[in-house]
Amino acid sequence: MAVTTTVKVRSSTRDLILKIGAARHESADQVIVAALAAMSRDERRRIAAAEARAIKDDPADLAEVRAIQQEIAALHEG
Repeated sequence: MAVTTTVKVRSSTRDLILKIGAARHESADQVIVAALAAMSRDERRRIAAAEARAIKDDPADLAEVRAIQQEIAALHEG
């Protein structure tokens, strides 16, 4: 049996979770897990974008990225 707990949220938040769950034919737990997964993906994308901007501005990092891209291209060629 799954372990459960109670989380206090506003009634409006509960209603929104239930509404989304009904539209997707998912439980409240599934809706919350999906939302947290989406937030996690968004955070990883935000971090990746910040890292990409930092690499773009650093000549040494940019040279390393280009070298890796060339190695990958050479592997694909043969």
